[in-house]
Amino acid sequence: MDHIMLIVDDTELNREILKVLFQSHFEIMEAENGEEALETLQGCQGSIDIVLLDLMMPGTSGFQLLERRKTLDYFKNVPVVVVTGSGQMEDQIRAFDLGASDFIQKPFIPEIVVSRVNNVMASSQRMLSIEMEAQKLKIKSELDEMTGLCNKTTSELAMNETLKACKGRLDVMLVIDIDNFKAVNDSSGHQAGDHVIRIIADLISGRFRKSDLVGRIGGDEFCVLMVDVPSMEIVHRKVNELIQIMRYKPNLTIPEYVTLSIGVASNGRADTSYPELFKKADEALYLAKNNGKAQYREYGVEPVDADKDERPALLLLSSSRSVCSTVQTLAPIQLRVVEVLRFEDLNSLGERDKKNIALMYVDVSDLDEDTTPY
Repeated sequence: MDHIMLIVDDTELNREILKVLFQSHFEIMEAENGEEALETLQGCQGSIDIVLLDLMMPGTSGFQLLERRKTLDYFKNVPVVVVTGSGQMEDQIRAFDLGASDFIQKPFIPEIVVSRVNNVMASSQRMLSIEMEAQKLKIKSELDEMTGLCNKTTSELAMNETLKACKGRLDVMLVIDIDNFKAVNDSSGHQAGDHVIRIIADLISGRFRKSDLVGRIGGDEFCVLMVDVPSMEIVHRKVNELIQIMRYKPNLTIPEYVTLSIGVASNGRADTSYPELFKKADEALYLAKNNGKAQYREYGVEPVDADKDERPALLLLSSSRSVCSTVQTLAPIQLRVVEVLRFEDLNSLGERDKKNIALMYVDVSDLDEDTTPY
């Protein structure tokens, strides 16, 4: 049985008559007074589908129970059919004013009792269906249909509200753009483009915390608000991880030439708004795109010139895309990664790299048996 009925009546005979009428279609629960009914409703927390309520009971009457119903979350949405022996129209009107859905007159006429309960249940189910459909439409209006992420409008509103709540908290915005996306649509069609969007949306959303906000704000553009970040080093590692995964694409079924460019801007632990922070991140994104793509730029921070980067080198020797992606992602920020595909290429390293190697990672998984790994 899918539905539960609560019968509230101080007379056992009345409860038995109603139980016989409905026990084949409902799981029946009983209460002989108002207080017992409230305890049952509270214990069931929304699983009761309909209440048959006697109006005239000692202690808490049916009228008083209907009054309390308005303030109780576990009761206020449960349909109530009042049971009354009173022939006074005033009692019926009062019951309706207090939220009753219908009434049953004593003594019971089975056909009328069943018909009225069925009508109330059908009406309740229709209302529930309408509410669920409205909720679906509300959710649909807030989400990007292709990716399931927040759409542009919802992202702006949610991120702006989150930034307003900042009190000395470090929040960081990332604006992420798919490089060369137009080429995917032009060469492979819009279905291939949609596939790339979904893959990258999953990639981005899967690498941030539940407290961070992720949205799709354009055809090939995403926005992330990292909330209450402990340090910018974490941000740098996160954006570098995304860029390296898209650079090497381990197990990603998207074209080789598709990469990511990212603009980064922080609130500096000061009050700001979504438009202000987005503008800064978008300017940083422009610099990343204009400087060759597949990289990130941080607003207000000068990038390190690769030729002048004096950090010790981590020499990475591997031809595996998966290995290169992992090492690039996990490498300490204090080291710069220098990639070499083959042993023969070691001779082509510059003097700066040869003299400043702090760590070497050699991937021996794809070496020939006759190759000596040194």
